[in-house]
Amino acid sequence: MAITLSTVRSAALLVVLLGVPLTLLYGTTVQERGAGPLDRAVRRVGAPLESGVGYAAGVVGSIFERWIFQAQTLEDKERLESENRDLRRELRQLARLEEENRQLRRSLQMREQVPEDLLSAEVTGGEQSAFFRVIKVSIDRGARYVRPGMAVIAADGVVGRVDRAYDEHSDVKLITDPASRVAVEIARTHEPAILEGMGEDLCRLRVPSAQPVVEGDMVQTSGADELFPKGHEIGRVVAVEQRADVQIVDVMPSVRFDRIDMVWVVLANAPGEDPSAGSRPPHAPAQGFLPVP
Repeated sequence: MAITLSTVRSAALLVVLLGVPLTLLYGTTVQERGAGPLDRAVRRVGAPLESGVGYAAGVVGSIFERWIFQAQTLEDKERLESENRDLRRELRQLARLEEENRQLRRSLQMREQVPEDLLSAEVTGGEQSAFFRVIKVSIDRGARYVRPGMAVIAADGVVGRVDRAYDEHSDVKLITDPASRVAVEIARTHEPAILEGMGEDLCRLRVPSAQPVVEGDMVQTSGADELFPKGHEIGRVVAVEQRADVQIVDVMPSVRFDRIDMVWVVLANAPGEDPSAGSRPPHAPAQGFLPVP
């Protein structure tokens, strides 16, 4: 049987692969004292190989340990990120609940301070202008509970009046509406005036020059229209223009119409029925009484 060159090479490679470890093992077991020339030669040849093999094993072990550490670090990072997301979500929920509780507390405080009969309502929607300003809001009380003309207030101040009442909801005309008129007074001087809506988020009133108005003055309801309870905040003076015998006063409403969630409808001072509008809804509440929802 002919022996090929590839067979010889394979046999030589096998001898090297088996011989080197055996040589290293033999060299480490031979004592230095009493070792013959062959043993010492083996030790001299095997020492560098042993050192190289040990170094390579250390490098491989270090790489493996680093890989294990990185895998554990990545797992810990993903776990911490998941916990962080959960905590942020819980914080947002707590902040929302805190804001709702704050608004409820303020609404209840206002309810205790206002002697008139009030009906609570939730804001269910709103109409915006081209500049993303709220120009009208809707509440979840329909014609069974409210009717047009009733005053609507919030914890921060006056909102407006019921404009239209439908079966399940009603539209509220804000005090900033150009068609809105509210009897007011300057809280500091008690000078009466009529507040007119200017659209967007501004109102205006005219005050005689005999009673100077300054920026920052609070404007409140006077109760002269017998619709809005007296003393409810309307807003703050932001600009005063002095003319011949009158001051043109710009007022910024206290209520942020884009942030209100709950309002109160004033029932006690509701306007009279319009004879041309037909009879009163069969389930509409009488003054001073609230229907059972």
